[in-house]
Amino acid sequence: MPGRAEGGASRNPFLSAASALAATVLVAATTLPALADALPAGFVRLADVDPSIRQDIRYAGSDNFLHRKVDGYDAPACILTEQAAKALSAVQKAIAAKGLTLVLFDCYRPARAVADMNEWTRDGGSPDPQWYPKVRRSELIAKGYVGELSTHSRGSTVDVAVARTDRRSSPNPACGAGDADTLDFGTGFDC
Repeated sequence: MPGRAEGGASRNPFLSAASALAATVLVAATTLPALADALPAGFVRLADVDPSIRQDIRYAGSDNFLHRKVDGYDAPACILTEQAAKALSAVQKAIAAKGLTLVLFDCYRPARAVADMNEWTRDGGSPDPQWYPKVRRSELIAKGYVGELSTHSRGSTVDVAVARTDRRSSPNPACGAGDADTLDFGTGFDC
């Protein structure tokens, strides 16, 4: 075919550049909205306020008491009210000088997530040695381990630990066993 080199590539560098630009624009147009989702007024992504705070958003994956991603957690990102994010940033600055960092496991919790957790508990099931070793799943709400409503849904409540900055936390510590890299807060995440 005229104007094509071996393998079908165009010999015209302008057309190649234009094709590459068009492909880039097409990809950007289909991915940017997901990255640029607007947040409600007064809410921010914590990473935009203080990227030094470690985030380990457990409900966006399977390392949690449901052993699966929780409905409503579309990405492992901490979203908070701006006031809460700034307060955490101030704490982070204070402890960083001591070789410590905040680790956030949960921040804003969508209503869909609360409903998903509640429905899951009502399905019943045996105790789970990692997360709730002495309580049946159907009793988690009645005993106060899972709330029918969540203060996380206001955007100013967090599940937090403090860790040494020189090491990463170990995955999946058993309930009651502290992670070797975090300060002892009396219990592990969601225990």
